[in-house]
This record gives sequence, structure tokens and C-alpha cells, in this order.
Amino acid sequence: MRGLFTKQVLTIPPGQAVSGAAGRAHTLRVTQGRVWITVEGISHDYWLHAGDTFTTIPGRVTVVEADQHESRIECAPAIHWIKTLKLLLADVAARFARGRTVRTSLKRHRTCNCGETT
Repeated sequence: MRGLFTKQVLTIPPGQAVSGAAGRAHTLRVTQGRVWITVEGISHDYWLHAGDTFTTIPGRVTVVEADQHESRIECAPAIHWIKTLKLLLADVAARFARGRTVRTSLKRHRTCNCGETT
């Protein structure tokens, strides 16, 4: 099994495959050609064309095979995407919070002296 995530750019000849498992998620971006991807434990496969991306699952074997033409894939740790997503979600949450007004109702609790005679 070849180390799929040890290089930043993979060139895969037609009909050839590379496989590997990484300790953390990686983003695979197809820059040339078309590839078939299968992941250990997932019952369906994926076809990616130039411009498509795929995020791997840590610890699972991922097999990438080039279709009829030479394919190129860029590999990068996916952690920067996760950080970017967290920042984006935090920004959206902050915008929601800024535009909202909180309304509260203050009621006095009074005891009823109904029916009491003094």
C-alpha cells in the first residue's frame, strides 16, 4: 500500500491506483482527469472530475484510481477547512445575536387575599 497522503501532488497513470490511510482528514482536490474513489467501510464509491474535492476519513483506507487519462490530485490536511468553517459559523452566530432583542416579562407575584375577612 502506497502512502497516499505523503505527497502534496499525486500523478496517477490511467488504470493505476494508489491507496493509503491517514491519521487525520485530508482534502483531495482533482486538478486533472477523472478518478474513482472508494473508502473502507462505505458501501458506495465516488467519481470525481477536475475541480472536485473529497475529504478523507481518518484511519480508513482510501483507494484512488485514475480513469482513462492521467489524473492529478492535490493533497492537503483538512484541518484548515475545519478552522475556516468554525470561524464562518461563529461569524454567522454573532450576526444573528447582534440583530436580536431579548424581551422579558416581569410580573409581580402577589398573594390573593380572596375570601379572607379581616
